[in-house]
Amino acid sequence: MMEIKSINKMSLAKITALIYGLVGFFMAMFVAISVMSNIIIGKDYGGSVVLVTLFNVGAGLLLGVLSAVLTAAIGWIMGFIMAGIYNWFSKKAGGIKIELAEAETKDQNQLNLNNN
Repeated sequence: MMEIKSINKMSLAKITALIYGLVGFFMAMFVAISVMSNIIIGKDYGGSVVLVTLFNVGAGLLLGVLSAVLTAAIGWIMGFIMAGIYNWFSKKAGGIKIELAEAETKDQNQLNLNNN
């Protein structure tokens, strides 16, 4: 049985920033596509469909990038704080206990199949 005594704050902050940023980008893209679809389906525009589509694609990409940056920053802060909280609690109550096993590689699996 192994125990996680502490988590590197910067390491967790980077990973959560990447995850939050990716999720934020895809959520913004979903919102942009939904808005564009509703505008086109409802014929709630004054010009051509092409111009409305191009405008919304550009606005959607901008929204996606801005959302990704903002959510990544929030994710970095949250990861940093969570690692600090975990480290504090693990000193007081002990860390998370995990059981590790040796992972079989593809070569080992192939060797086992050939021997059988």
